[in-house]
Amino acid sequence: MKFQSPRGTRDFLPEEMIRLEYVMNVLKKIFEKYGFENFETPAFENFELLAAKGGGGDAIKDQIYYFKDKSDRELGLRFDLTVPLARVVANNPQLPKAFKRYCIGRVWRYEEIRKDRFREFWQCDIDTVGSSNMDADTEILAIVVESLEALGFKKFCVKLNNRKILAGLIEVIKASEEKRFDVFRAIDKLDKFGEDTVKTELENAGLSKNQIDQLFRLIKLEGSPEDVLKKGEKILNETIIGSEGLKELNEIVNFSESYGFTDKIVIDFSLARGLDYYTGPIFEVIDTSGKNIGSLAGGGRYDKLIEIFGGRSTPATGISFGIERIIEVMKEEKMLDLPKTRVKVFVANVNEDVKKETVKIAKKLRKDGISCQVDLMNRNLTKQLEFANSLGIPYVVIIGPKELKNKSVVVRDMRKKKESEVKIEKITKALK
Repeated sequence: MKFQSPRGTRDFLPEEMIRLEYVMNVLKKIFEKYGFENFETPAFENFELLAAKGGGGDAIKDQIYYFKDKSDRELGLRFDLTVPLARVVANNPQLPKAFKRYCIGRVWRYEEIRKDRFREFWQCDIDTVGSSNMDADTEILAIVVESLEALGFKKFCVKLNNRKILAGLIEVIKASEEKRFDVFRAIDKLDKFGEDTVKTELENAGLSKNQIDQLFRLIKLEGSPEDVLKKGEKILNETIIGSEGLKELNEIVNFSESYGFTDKIVIDFSLARGLDYYTGPIFEVIDTSGKNIGSLAGGGRYDKLIEIFGGRSTPATGISFGIERIIEVMKEEKMLDLPKTRVKVFVANVNEDVKKETVKIAKKLRKDGISCQVDLMNRNLTKQLEFANSLGIPYVVIIGPKELKNKSVVVRDMRKKKESEVKIEKITKALK
């Protein structure tokens, strides 16, 4: 029998792991520069937590990988990294605030499989817990902008909205408060499925044609951040919650000037974000190269989530990077000039008589911090060179009786196709 990986999952071979770890390391370095620290949570949680009302909500409940353990406990694989964070903070109220963490790990959602969407995928989150100030949200966005620029992205924008503004729009069109999350989820599908599909869903949610037309006039406002916010003020001036949402976005736009990314901001009142736990500003980072890549990162403020899970009332905000989508874009755009392997040297033997010396030289190189391989397959020299070349190993050190007699080796540069004889005691210097 031949077994495949489960549908919606994928294997990461060494060359792919090099790309993945490169992106992770770039991000980690920037996160830590801003004072964020790493922590991890279990891959699975109690199903009651994952399915809690006000957490992921109905939008995600059917996508949870659910199972029971041998003691009949109901469990589920985590669908994001935010809900487990909220549980940790709820159980550890003594954590100093603002608590700033990052986490990189796999999550699972049983959803439609596409070219850039798997059911098991990597997420990379940064979150700030304890601050209700908009400078916390702005710092999160500044990190995202710096991270993407460090990875080589040039054409992208930061879309901003606020769940409070969407709630205010519902008040303006005089829709029932009970319909709020149905409207949010419908609007969230606008980019993927278009106006007709969204309008049909809004009709099914009980909105009249007039209410839907009015809603679309509001969510399609365009212009500079200042212009859109001013237009929004005229529409939402009689709703307390809508005005509060506009005020928060104004603060983020103002703070963004200090960080130098105001030119990246687009105010988009159609941005909704599908998860129910968002309570304030929401953001999505979109590639603008015209290649229809979609979202590179997304998140927002979730001030009530920790309280829902039994903790104290604690404000929080964060964002999640779609690492695999970012890597796919970087591959397509040739932004990843990385080696196929981290092995720097293959130590080859001319014949069996010098095998022991080959191991000794490899040991010396490893002690000096140079990664290397030796032949484990009893290949002849030609086959050893072919093997090293197939892996993309840049150097081969060739050892034979003649070289050992001269206390030297031959160093072959596999890319330049050049060889030179080097004394054994100078190998490390020659390879560095």
